[in-house]
Amino acid sequence: MTITMYRNFNNYEPCIFLLQRLVNVEYLTLLLAIGVQGTTPNHFIDGFFLERNILSYMPRLRQFNYHIRSILKNASHITIDQIRQSFFKHQRPFDCVLDNFNNNYGQCQIYSIPFIGTRLDFVSNRFPLFDINKTFSNVTILLLFDDIKPFESVFFERVARALPRLRTLEIFNQLEQQEKTTTEKINIDFAHLTVLILNDIHMDYAQQFLCQIYLPSLIELAINKDILLTIIDQNQQQARDNCCRVGTLLTSEPFYESIDIIENFFPLAYYGKHSNERKQ
Repeated sequence: MTITMYRNFNNYEPCIFLLQRLVNVEYLTLLLAIGVQGTTPNHFIDGFFLERNILSYMPRLRQFNYHIRSILKNASHITIDQIRQSFFKHQRPFDCVLDNFNNNYGQCQIYSIPFIGTRLDFVSNRFPLFDINKTFSNVTILLLFDDIKPFESVFFERVARALPRLRTLEIFNQLEQQEKTTTEKINIDFAHLTVLILNDIHMDYAQQFLCQIYLPSLIELAINKDILLTIIDQNQQQARDNCCRVGTLLTSEPFYESIDIIENFFPLAYYGKHSNERKQ
């Protein structure tokens, strides 16, 4: 049995209730994003929770794969070692990530190894995305978020190497880069990236991805209107090359007064209005 819910949901008790009645399940895969704000328990999902609320109800279970991201506002202090110790009964290799942000939200991601998911959300500079085992090499969808530290060029270089199958990238970061490159093109190639979402960002990220990074497969772009008009005004060749294949262009505001400029830069694009709202 497989349950996948990447959109954060708070009312997860019915899901747990269902699992507790599936006593004959032998193979279970859970890919979940769980919000615990205003619900019980008021702590991150850990090994104790899995054992007490799911595994103890499944005596026939032979294989358990999981990637569970739990989000909590004003989380009480807990260490990564405490999370790891909660898995002492689990035989299969696992890993976990604990992160806190300036917006008062914290998150804990727990996952079995080898990592079976194809999506990672709210990955910060502190996430162990890069390792010699290429743990996340099958990930195709990545959402980057950090309100503590900017994403620098070296971070994106490592992302390109660590996630060779990446197809969708979304960035949330309003912090200015501190290690800017002055070259027109940098040696970063996202060969399979088809969707790029740059709504809630500092100008530096649009400048880097559209004007300096090679995006040969880009067909959908979501971006702040004013930032895009600045990029177009610079009229750099790499940006033209990256945008010439874009078929869907989504922006925070319509382009009525700039339609001729947009058509010249995006000859294949369909224009739409994109919501700039984000939900944790």
